[in-house]
Amino acid sequence: MNKLLFFQKWFFFLKPFDILTVGSGVLQVSLSLGISWFLLHARPFNFLFGQSTLTLAQTSSQPNVNALFLTGIEQFRQGLFPEALATFQTVLEQQQKQGNPAEIAETLNYIGEVYSNLGNDSEALKVLQQALNFYRQLNQKAATPNPAYQKGISRSLNLIGFVYRNQNQVSEALKLHQEALQIAQLINDPVNIGESLHNLASNYTTLKQYDQALKLYQQARTIREQVGDKRDLSRTLNNLAALYLIQGDNQKALEIYQQALALRRQIGDQAGVGRLLSNMGLLYRQLGDQGQALVYLKQASELMTRIEDHSSAAKIYNLIGAIHENSKQTEQALISYQKAIELSKLANDQDNLTTAFNNLATVYYRQGQYSEALEAYQRALSVYKTLNNQVEIGTTLNLIGEVYERLGNYPQALQTWKEALAILQQTGNQKAIQETQRSIDSLQKKQQGGV
Repeated sequence: MNKLLFFQKWFFFLKPFDILTVGSGVLQVSLSLGISWFLLHARPFNFLFGQSTLTLAQTSSQPNVNALFLTGIEQFRQGLFPEALATFQTVLEQQQKQGNPAEIAETLNYIGEVYSNLGNDSEALKVLQQALNFYRQLNQKAATPNPAYQKGISRSLNLIGFVYRNQNQVSEALKLHQEALQIAQLINDPVNIGESLHNLASNYTTLKQYDQALKLYQQARTIREQVGDKRDLSRTLNNLAALYLIQGDNQKALEIYQQALALRRQIGDQAGVGRLLSNMGLLYRQLGDQGQALVYLKQASELMTRIEDHSSAAKIYNLIGAIHENSKQTEQALISYQKAIELSKLANDQDNLTTAFNNLATVYYRQGQYSEALEAYQRALSVYKTLNNQVEIGTTLNLIGEVYERLGNYPQALQTWKEALAILQQTGNQKAIQETQRSIDSLQKKQQGGV
């Protein structure tokens, strides 16, 4: 596996507001064990306490709604996403009754950002597009361009761009972040300038344009140090550390991760702390220090479970299981993968669920527990069929065929491999096609008494 994919699979890139969703580890930028690890996709966060883009918190005519709005932001900043979502939805209901589109737009941005951090990109995109439309309509109706509305537009564009990047639509994300940067520079908005630079850097990291990414992250860091928002600064430090890690500068990465972690602890962001602990665990794993890696990952798993970030917790348990498995600690590995399955179901996270099933099956297979391995692979296959993921369906059928062969059920193994071959031929994976054909030929010879 190449180094970039390794890290992006397992690192937590800080989400726009937040910290990753590398990609089962940690996760792109968006997080689901490589450097796509838990690189916390840093999500944009533009609210400075006591001062909202639209000064909602200063509107004395709505004390209850405003107080609730601030509560939602506090929950959000602490990484309490389900609680924040419920609070913002209550705020939105009240604002819709009062009919103030500017306040509605700002709350929609927060709701979209929370959905994104919860891994629900489809819902996030829908809500954020509504917010963007509100802001654009308001700005068009204003007698002159309104900086408050333009800030809202820039923020919405950054948030939508993050969702696109999470869905591997990098070119579309780049356009949105560049547009957001232009607007922010036009109105001299340092918060959204920093966010846009941060997001552009994340995109260039995905495109493996590391020099450009490093330059932009350093610019974003300078601006965020001037603004003074520790959360956003921590997000940029997290992703900067991940970039150094990708480039092989482990010591620099560790140094910056520790700086980011200190900031997250200062502001009480439990989700951010958990993700950074995960990334540091992954870094120590990369360095070969499995014991220290487990210390950080176990702390992260406990924290993410406590705040009910089940998707992130599932990723971490998959990582913990892999470390136990590599250390020949079979029982601990099985327990960790079972926990990952349980948490993935709670989060309705299909990617982590299939990863856990496959990991579980691999352990059982290596232990010669073929019936248990077969059940786990079949459960993974069921999910892949629901997702209509033909590549993974073909791959899993191949593995199931191997288990049937081990069980001595040659007719079923042959049938399963033929099913796999038909699917793989549709996907065009020549290497997998050849391997499957060899398995079929070998088993047919065996049935015919050949060597």
